[in-house]
Amino acid sequence: MKHFLKKIFIYGFLVFVAINLIAWLSLSSLQNSSFYKPSYLKYEIKEENFDYIVIGSSVGLTGLDTKLIDSIQKTKGINLSMDGTFLNSNHLMLQHFFALNKKTNYCILAVNPNDIVNSKPKLNLNDYRFLPFINEDYVFEYYNKMENDNFKILSNSKYFPFLGVSLYNSELFYPSLLVAIHPKTHNRFDDNGNYAYVGNTVLEDKKTKKIIINWNNPYVEKIKNLCLKNKTKLIIYLAPKYKTEVENQNKKYEIINFTSEIVDSKMFYDSIHINESGRRQVSEKIAKTLIMK
Repeated sequence: MKHFLKKIFIYGFLVFVAINLIAWLSLSSLQNSSFYKPSYLKYEIKEENFDYIVIGSSVGLTGLDTKLIDSIQKTKGINLSMDGTFLNSNHLMLQHFFALNKKTNYCILAVNPNDIVNSKPKLNLNDYRFLPFINEDYVFEYYNKMENDNFKILSNSKYFPFLGVSLYNSELFYPSLLVAIHPKTHNRFDDNGNYAYVGNTVLEDKKTKKIIINWNNPYVEKIKNLCLKNKTKLIIYLAPKYKTEVENQNKKYEIINFTSEIVDSKMFYDSIHINESGRRQVSEKIAKTLIMK
């Protein structure tokens, strides 16, 4: 019986080591690729100095075209926005950017008003994309702070990588196999980090809604302080929303308020995202408004 239990223990231990090794190789493969934005920034982007960067959620990813802005302004910018994220994730992206010894004169933070009022930020839908960098202190500390459950899967992936890779196997393990062969594959963004929604849905013609922003989210100030520390000027960009006007009473931040900039429903992909045509109009106006050299 003892001999049998000993074998079970040995085989179990070897399986445990093997699955952690496979998970570690998956994360290593993703880190050395361009598939997700954090890895793309490290692996593919060799430039260290930028005139500006765009960070934010899907409203930044699909709402500003850095290639078009650069063609007008003769600047160098990059879009580091990720879909499915909020201000706490944007702060983490900015930490990641500076940790890679990169610099920028301006940081354009594209936000949704609903995120600004959120006083209790939580782990976001796509925060797993930073998992390949779990050994970096700022990533580990972020997961450790944001995970509310007793068994913190993402933060404990620092010691047992199979935890996070198992939980997000379709988002991490399978892409790691793809990028092992094609490391410069991008997950829905071009070589400058941009992505556009094509087409539009039929939006209901309704009365314009007016919103007064309450600046409750602590990560706005955290992002501002991180910019100040790195001699970067922060510009908060409120993207177009269908039939919405936002009144800002906070003069603490420099804000470009484009929430009611577009009224034509054909330029919206949905009520909170502009499509390719809307993006062109907004990007041209941003380029002609801001001097970022």
